[in-house]
Amino acid sequence: MKVCTAMLRYHLGQVTLTCFVDHNEVPEDLGELDSDIETIGHGAQASGDLPWRLLGLRQLLHDPRADLASYGGGVFPLEDGDMRGIIIIHVLSRLDARGGFSSSPDVPVQRESMGGELWRTYRDRWGASS
Repeated sequence: MKVCTAMLRYHLGQVTLTCFVDHNEVPEDLGELDSDIETIGHGAQASGDLPWRLLGLRQLLHDPRADLASYGGGVFPLEDGDMRGIIIIHVLSRLDARGGFSSSPDVPVQRESMGGELWRTYRDRWGASS
């Protein structure tokens, strides 16, 4: 299964950029991000990206070769440890009601660079066949 890297970067970037509007670094109390994460989650749900986002984030979390820093929004530098240990885990814990993020995805996931139209076509075709 493929997950669009631009979609993951967009959703994670929204969290990190929102965070840094009010902070110079990741806040000690990640609960300060909860409202923004839930708002962003509603947007992902409305666009049809939420299940894909969760799948992609779980894959990122469990892929030791992933360059997580490249998913931080690009405005403020976050190291891999900050993205994995703080942002991705916290986002998943807020949005994945099943709590299944502690294990890697059940299906093989490949992150792939694709344009928005190609992504929507792939997502919608795959969703219709499942």
